[in-house]
Amino acid sequence: MSFVNISAVYTADPGDIWTPKSAFMTTDPFAIVLNVQADSSLISGGLLYDATFQVVNPRQDPTTDSWWTLLSGNIVSMPTADTVWSGVGFQWTNFAVWWWWSQYAGAVSQVYGPTIQGVYYVQGTISVEGSNLFANSGQFWFKTR
Repeated sequence: MSFVNISAVYTADPGDIWTPKSAFMTTDPFAIVLNVQADSSLISGGLLYDATFQVVNPRQDPTTDSWWTLLSGNIVSMPTADTVWSGVGFQWTNFAVWWWWSQYAGAVSQVYGPTIQGVYYVQGTISVEGSNLFANSGQFWFKTR
């Protein structure tokens, strides 16, 4: 039976994606890493996956720390900053996939609000294209200042 699993999610310095890092300045390089295990049949079958990387703001008080964006001139709540990497081929059964930015501020550049500094978490998903297989991660908390 085919499977895919995310055993860990964490933030890291893009220069060292194997070492979790839980504190960043807004100008520090920033990466979200997913550690993935996949059945070898996904490789031999030539299947592709989509990976979603999210930075989540748990502080959604609309009068203080919530994130928002403008959509057609309207203010829309935006509790997550999402990045999707689509159509990636499986090559290994145990691997890491990550997305990185030259600075943390770039990871949340599409959001507005009082601050991008504070305590947040990251999470992610892997979805196997053309199948019912998917995996979601836990949460990894980090701080920016």
